[in-house]
Amino acid sequence: MADTKAKRTRTGCLTCRERHLKCDEALGRCLNCRKSDRICRRGVRLNFIDIQTVAPPHLIARPHGATVTFRDDSRFIASEYVGGFERYPPLQPDSPVQERRLIQHEALHDIDPEHLASLFQSVAHSFDPAGFEFSHSVVNDFLLGPDAWHEPHLAPGDELLPHGTSHFARRLAMKQYSLSSLGDPGQILCLQTFVEEVGPWMDSLDTIRHFTQVLPLYAMDEPMLLHAFLACGARHLSTINSSVGDAKATQYYDSASQELMSAMQDPDRDSVLCATTALVLGAYETMSQAKPETSHLAGSRALIRECGWTSKTPGLGAASFWTSINLELLGCLRNTWALSWDPDSWGVDMDMDHAKPLWKSDEVWLHRILYICAKTLNFRASMVHLQMADDSPMPSIQLSEALQKWNHYSTLCEQWVKAIPQSMKALGRVESWQIGPVSLFPKTWLVKRSAIVAQLFYHVTHILLVKAHPMKLEYDMEMKAMQNNHAYEICGLVASSKDRNIANISIHCLALAAECLEDQKAQNEVLGIFDTIAKETPWHTVSIKEELKQRWGWPLAQPETVNPSQMHDPFYDLDPTLHPSKDPGFSTPTVNPFLSAENISLESHPYRGYYVPPHHVLDDYSHVPYLV
Repeated sequence: MADTKAKRTRTGCLTCRERHLKCDEALGRCLNCRKSDRICRRGVRLNFIDIQTVAPPHLIARPHGATVTFRDDSRFIASEYVGGFERYPPLQPDSPVQERRLIQHEALHDIDPEHLASLFQSVAHSFDPAGFEFSHSVVNDFLLGPDAWHEPHLAPGDELLPHGTSHFARRLAMKQYSLSSLGDPGQILCLQTFVEEVGPWMDSLDTIRHFTQVLPLYAMDEPMLLHAFLACGARHLSTINSSVGDAKATQYYDSASQELMSAMQDPDRDSVLCATTALVLGAYETMSQAKPETSHLAGSRALIRECGWTSKTPGLGAASFWTSINLELLGCLRNTWALSWDPDSWGVDMDMDHAKPLWKSDEVWLHRILYICAKTLNFRASMVHLQMADDSPMPSIQLSEALQKWNHYSTLCEQWVKAIPQSMKALGRVESWQIGPVSLFPKTWLVKRSAIVAQLFYHVTHILLVKAHPMKLEYDMEMKAMQNNHAYEICGLVASSKDRNIANISIHCLALAAECLEDQKAQNEVLGIFDTIAKETPWHTVSIKEELKQRWGWPLAQPETVNPSQMHDPFYDLDPTLHPSKDPGFSTPTVNPFLSAENISLESHPYRGYYVPPHHVLDDYSHVPYLV
């Protein structure tokens, strides 16, 4: 008699096995999965029934010349938790985390695009890869993103607020655009002005252009953010057109400020929306002549700290963080301040030792030179304080430490310029002697905006190093030649650049470089560059030129009687009440006003009397017993 007993299948799919069905073992997609429209998952299911415990093996010494190295990944695992990474000593260049990430990036770039779909199919069984188009950038973001595997339970957008949820952030992540639109011609003009004139310089360090191409699409449903945008746009219109008054800008600013202060009293507020609005209002204050009662520029930094945003935060978090850093860095560069936000806490990847930096984006290299410039600026502020406090020579130990720091920052600059990718370098260059009598500065052609800004801060860092050298008198000739070289490079870069959206950065860098010029022809040419910027952009340069003439020792014309408030340049100083020093050498040190105002935990924070701690914030992240 024939055996009618059904035979077991050994190579069926896991989907049929979980449903207790017999699988026809068809490759690709079995018949049961096609009928029920299910994902046909393949593989081997392990039950781990037979478990044996034996003595742990001892460590075998690695043979000489072996290429395999076993490293401790406890630092990487601890970084998954809040405050875990900070419990370890400073990361060394040859750390296992950085080495493993480099190997992963190099391995991914060696994979052909045809094999990427199979890679996704082997690691993700929860979706059908047939409906997705894969590329190297998608795989990099999915597998190697800094926060890709940290919080798998979070909804899209919650990575901007690790200790709570944000409805506004989720709208951004899910691309839930507003269905309404503006109907008032005045509001349309103000918002258009913000998008076309104000937002671009806020996005000068952001490749995604959040403030010009993303946030305006969602502002219609957020009155607080919309009024902040309208205030900046109206303020810009009043600056370029004298017939437009400040009443409309002040009205929008007061409305947005009142809404923000009301939100500060709600412990269930949307912290992402509040931080973004405060940053836009802080940008308004940089354009305003009057000093506001509440400094949103400092308040925005406090709210950014509260949200925990750093350079590693994805999307809007990093964009807001770098916009705030840019505003403070330019102000500190102008007033010889030390930055209130320690650059070591920015989270910038400073590993520049690898020979293959091609997988690093241009934005990463821009952030690195900003970090180096900020560290040098802090060093210069400390040297100014030491030299102004006591005219006597520094002790030998203190001098040795200062020289060591100076050499370290100088070495970082040289490592950066040697390791940058080709896209950050000049595509064309003409020396001054090739131009003839037309210009005394070299002409440099850089294609990308990130490359222009990075090269400007690179040369600015070298000028700061010259000004902060502990033994400046002994190396006067060498330092002066180095200073003039980088000053001429900055002047040539600004004169060659046609990008009007980085005019505020160019003005600050050009002003620092112009102080170093001694040739009167070069000085006249720099004044012409300032005039060109004033004609092509709304940024004013009158007060800058007058200050430079005083530094150069030029005879000044007899000033007319004017209102003192009109002499202030609203686009230059962060605080209208601070007057720049006229000393061509080290300027009189002043304390950064944000040092005591940009942390919510301090008593002097700008939102005192309104601020109520949100429910989702832990107490300074100090209670983390699971890390012990």
